[in-house]
Amino acid sequence: MPAISVIVPVYKVEAFLPACVASILGQTFADFELILVDDGSPDGCGALCDVYAGQDARVRVIHRQNGGLSAARNSGIAAATGEFLAFVDSDDLVAPDYLERLHAALHTAGADMALCAVEDVNEDGSPLEHPEITAPAAAGSFSGKALLAEFFGPNATCYTVAWNKLYKRSLWEQLRYPEGLIHEDDAVAHRLFAACKKVACLTEPLYRYRLRQGSICRSGISPGSFDGVTAHADWCRFFRDEGFDKPLLDKALAACFRRYLSLCAGVKIELSWPIAARWHSTQAELRCLLPLLKTCGELTLPEKLSCLRWCTRPLPLPPKKELPRAALLMPPALPVPAVKGGAVEGLATRLVEENQTRRRMELAVVTVLDEQAAVAAARFSQTLFCFVRPASPVRRALYSLTRRVRALAGRGVHWNVYYSQALPFLRALHPDHLVAEGGDLTGWQQVSRAFGKERMVAHLHGLTHASPLLDRCYGHVLALSEYIRGQWLATSALDPKNALLLYNCVPVERFAAPPDAQAVETLRQQLELSADDFVVLFCGRLEEDKGVHKLVEAMALIPDPAVKLVVVGGSFFATSETTPFTRQLQALAKPLAGRIRFTGYVPAEQLPKYYHLAQVTVMPTLVEEAAGLVAVEAMAAGCPLIATQSGGLPEYAAGSNAILLPRDDSLPAAIAESVLALKADPGRRAEMAAAGRRRATEFSAPRYYDAFLQAFQQMEDETHGPDQRDRAGV
Repeated sequence: MPAISVIVPVYKVEAFLPACVASILGQTFADFELILVDDGSPDGCGALCDVYAGQDARVRVIHRQNGGLSAARNSGIAAATGEFLAFVDSDDLVAPDYLERLHAALHTAGADMALCAVEDVNEDGSPLEHPEITAPAAAGSFSGKALLAEFFGPNATCYTVAWNKLYKRSLWEQLRYPEGLIHEDDAVAHRLFAACKKVACLTEPLYRYRLRQGSICRSGISPGSFDGVTAHADWCRFFRDEGFDKPLLDKALAACFRRYLSLCAGVKIELSWPIAARWHSTQAELRCLLPLLKTCGELTLPEKLSCLRWCTRPLPLPPKKELPRAALLMPPALPVPAVKGGAVEGLATRLVEENQTRRRMELAVVTVLDEQAAVAAARFSQTLFCFVRPASPVRRALYSLTRRVRALAGRGVHWNVYYSQALPFLRALHPDHLVAEGGDLTGWQQVSRAFGKERMVAHLHGLTHASPLLDRCYGHVLALSEYIRGQWLATSALDPKNALLLYNCVPVERFAAPPDAQAVETLRQQLELSADDFVVLFCGRLEEDKGVHKLVEAMALIPDPAVKLVVVGGSFFATSETTPFTRQLQALAKPLAGRIRFTGYVPAEQLPKYYHLAQVTVMPTLVEEAAGLVAVEAMAAGCPLIATQSGGLPEYAAGSNAILLPRDDSLPAAIAESVLALKADPGRRAEMAAAGRRRATEFSAPRYYDAFLQAFQQMEDETHGPDQRDRAGV
């Protein structure tokens, strides 16, 4: 293995790459590998990389689909085999003794990181007429945490950039660059320095930064301009959450908010949709940091007042363009992006993710303000988030009084302050369609009065019955199964042609990917399961309607001690608490404690390994299941499914060879019999796995996105006639 892995992301630098590679291959320190990451470069860079690999055995090439600088660096980190890592940008140069000097300094000091000064050079690589050198404040060895204060000094660039440093590889075990954002260096620098016990600093300019016209750092205001504010906001959260000294936090707050204020002053009124989207999500991020400004000693009172104004005022919105504009109206319980779980919130997040790459509509999301969600929203420059701040008890009381006074005067008002706060934003947005995503559909009645029922869409995520009030509010319905559609129409005066079918989706590719054998084995050990155990999986909320207690009863009827049950989920997603039912469930499972594992809430991205661990998934739902995303996830992962004949679940499981059981008193015995039958028949399990994978492809996120747009087009045709121009492009 080489001592050092040098990672060079490559994209559209055909004119500069030869000089960069030559400066690296000519190093006086020869024990290194050079990893060239061709990030889908459209010019001749990919071929050049292959030529270098053919000429020098130290060169390795990764060809990947374009994903940006962060993704390219992350690919290089994953492929690196060296004890130390270095990053060099593909249009820059390094001195012949760059690696030798950094490696020696790191070893001499016993440091985790070594860094050097940076010299700016002309675009042709020649020295500037008047040298520009950015050097560390002092040479020597320092604590990484002590150097965090230099992030706010005159030579901050020397500390925060990725490419003038040599790192111990262990620093990157749990750290990667945030993909989809620029200013990625700022997003990780504070965590790197905080993790370093010692940093060696050299004042010699061993790295040459090429000044190029049109580079990211020299372009005007763009959606990525707000990424720098997001990175600095992460500094503030990190220093706050990790208990750093207040002066350091105050410096971070001042740098973050001043950067934000400068952008607010520079954004034009007629802005693009992506800039507006990033502006809104950045405003939400900083709104969550406003309480810290009260005692910030680095900002003047006028600055604090400006921060308060620009973090709370309504922001301008772009004019309507050719694309359709849709608003998702989320319930107030959980946020989008779905950082705290939630099936409805997860579906909305899938739509947001698809729109980020497909860009066939202007999508807005009204959701409750949550700091984690505001941070996650930074990745999405094609979706505009309206984060509604949760009302304080005083504000709720005042609003309740206002509602009663208006009601006595015969004037309508929202029953909940959450819905009220969304209305001004929606008026400014002028959406073509407003989609109420489940929850209490009556909460949006005043929005319906403002926009008209023909623009209002009720997205039914569960068994929902219509009423005269809802018929007055919504002119269209999206149902996630034929069963749900039929139940609504049975109680509604809505024209059936306005009730459209929109099957749910899951990130099929995540669950269908080959199992990570190491991750599955680690999980098996954590759950204290043996390789011979036959694992039954339940995944869902721990509530009576989901029937998990019937599954526990079934376990008591299975005499085979090798059959183990893993229960994934809590009472209410990531915000789960102990409830009377969960206490009852634990008591019911106590006699079988050696065979049942309760994991609590598990984030969505970690679920695939649970399906890959299990031999069968059981959905013992006792009510009319609207659809059943767990069923699709299990099918996509190739995990045989046992479920009840409830609601729309048979529609989703059709063609998967799933075992569907009646919901009667015999359910525990039927589950036990089915589990034992599958345990004894590996061939049948293999057939069910293959059939499930085929069926799951029908519920992918791209198909969901297309169907969503097609539904809007159908609504447009019904409202304006079939000759209406197809703005959705479907």
